[in-house]
Amino acid sequence: MMHPRRLLAVLGLVVLSSMTSCTSFSSSRSPSMDKTGWITHCFGRFLIDLPPDAIINAGYYLWGDNIQRLDGTPAELAARIAHREQELRNGIHKKTKESMFVRRAEDKAGAISLWSWDSNASLLSYRVDSYFVAHPKGEVFLYSGEVTHDKEKEGEEVINDISRSLRSREPKEAPTEPGFCIDHAYIAGDSFQDEEFGVGVTFPNHPGARFEFRSSTGSELNSLLERVDGFVQNMLATVAGVERLRKGKHPVGRLPGEEYLVAGSNKGQRAYTFMWEVQGKEESLTEPNLTAGLAVLERSNENGKPPPPAFKSDKEALELWDTIVDSIRVRPTSSSPRGGNAGPSPAPKPATPGGQTLGDDYVYEEFLSSLKPKDSWLDDL
Repeated sequence: MMHPRRLLAVLGLVVLSSMTSCTSFSSSRSPSMDKTGWITHCFGRFLIDLPPDAIINAGYYLWGDNIQRLDGTPAELAARIAHREQELRNGIHKKTKESMFVRRAEDKAGAISLWSWDSNASLLSYRVDSYFVAHPKGEVFLYSGEVTHDKEKEGEEVINDISRSLRSREPKEAPTEPGFCIDHAYIAGDSFQDEEFGVGVTFPNHPGARFEFRSSTGSELNSLLERVDGFVQNMLATVAGVERLRKGKHPVGRLPGEEYLVAGSNKGQRAYTFMWEVQGKEESLTEPNLTAGLAVLERSNENGKPPPPAFKSDKEALELWDTIVDSIRVRPTSSSPRGGNAGPSPAPKPATPGGQTLGDDYVYEEFLSSLKPKDSWLDDL
């Protein structure tokens, strides 16, 4: 019989893994919490409201490669680039017996790219480190990734597009023009591009609780309920102490979301795995594949006593969940992006609860054994 903690962690894996079957039940959504003092954050092309004491970590990706803000000023950037270039020049390629450094390029907007061999044992692809300054605040960014020989021109075009479109913003600012929000900046425009972000949130008032919010252009082949329901039904029938709190449709404005919420009790602790997903549409910037998750897993005892609970009750957990998820909306802009449903989201409707097969159990055992408190339970999917 599977341990309740293990089931709940596996459910977290299932959010973006492959599974099958679906039914539907009715349930009501919890009333919203008092949002006094909550802060609206811009991630990608979406807004979400979070408590003022929320601790947030986020990552952003374009065409599969990370774009990140760097510490330091534009004046300090020249020294950083020179240091990186020297590192590359000092590296020796095993085949050519020459430097790993290939070339340095600078575009009209001032972006500087260092091209080098991606591997010291192969000449199949380049590593490109591109440095940008976002005006008017002068935030510094690095966009780094691999480019194959046949995609060299496309790689240059992506770098030039970012350089032309990058704008700085205040941390709490939601731009009014179309674009993809990143850390302290945004990439203006509504032309389709491969975009992704991942946000991890912890709450000082809810020890052990972790919230995840993710977006990636494209769609899942099957909906959340279709992938998860059969597996969960089987586990609920065989694992004591685990119960389904809610499942089914959970639309948020125009976003057609689905959810699956499970909780379990063991050794005086209450654990939760909440999942919400918008299946997504292909080549849509404003209805990509969206996922949200809230996880509270079993923690180590403190001096022989259970740690403080993340939530006083299931009701409190559901209220936090609903208040955050129901705040997700496409960022209003002055013009409508292509391939999506731009504009402010109308009030959400009440929830009406509601393919692939689970792989070798050893994979999940390994995942659980390597899980650390600071790890994101969605990051390893």
